[in-house]
Amino acid sequence: MQIRTPKISHYKKILEDYNIRPSKRFGQNFIFDKNIFNKIASLIEPDQCDMVVEIGPGLGGLSESLIELGAKKILLIEKDKQFIPILKKLKDIHNKRIEIQNVDALNYDFGSLEEERIRIISNLPYNIATKILTKLLISQFKNPKFDKMTLMFQKEVADRIVAKHHTKMYGRLSIISQYMYHCESSFDLNPSVFYPPPKIDSSVVTFNYLNRYTKPNIAILEEITRLAFGQRRKKIKSSLKKIISEENLIKKYNINPDLRPEDLSVEDYINLAYLYEKN
Repeated sequence: MQIRTPKISHYKKILEDYNIRPSKRFGQNFIFDKNIFNKIASLIEPDQCDMVVEIGPGLGGLSESLIELGAKKILLIEKDKQFIPILKKLKDIHNKRIEIQNVDALNYDFGSLEEERIRIISNLPYNIATKILTKLLISQFKNPKFDKMTLMFQKEVADRIVAKHHTKMYGRLSIISQYMYHCESSFDLNPSVFYPPPKIDSSVVTFNYLNRYTKPNIAILEEITRLAFGQRRKKIKSSLKKIISEENLIKKYNINPDLRPEDLSVEDYINLAYLYEKN
């Protein structure tokens, strides 16, 4: 289902009052519709965790919905300092429930958070969305506290995240994401709901943590998938020959060496990484 028509609210006026223009450098595209904020916020079930971390809250519209839906504590990570006065006004109203960090999420140490059950939510800037997602996945591997994440991406990236094997969209991002989480596209957003409107559709993806029994080091899984999909059209015996011989693919890993990278499932890559790590 696509949401198409925005309802312009007081958030547009806030931009005007503070003389803020959307920054291309920061990849800023704003949503003004309270109904959309509520729909995104409800996916994270903010009342069911110790803390919600919102990356790039901007004008605070989604933050307000999180509070209204019962979030006990919210950490707002905002890189752009021109939004901090706006967010501080929100904090003044809900002082004990809101913390603000004027930092770049790519430089933030998510492992330093002390709460046990944390959920992440964000309308991610398209230009750094996969970098932030990768950082969150690595942090989760080292210190599993993020039991759910709700993140917005450009639709093409979202389709890659949720893709299944035997499909063209399936690749490294699919495997690394689905190693840690069950990933599902919750709904799409038409460019018209944003200001300024981007040139592509967006998708909201919900990540629910999978506490797998088999847990290879995520760095090894990243390396194996990098080699495999770096030569996507080659057979797996060719793309992985630098680290695993064809003979070992058959005998040790029980994998058909004539398969191509997209023919192996997420579970196949997890088992491959696990066995490789143990050898």
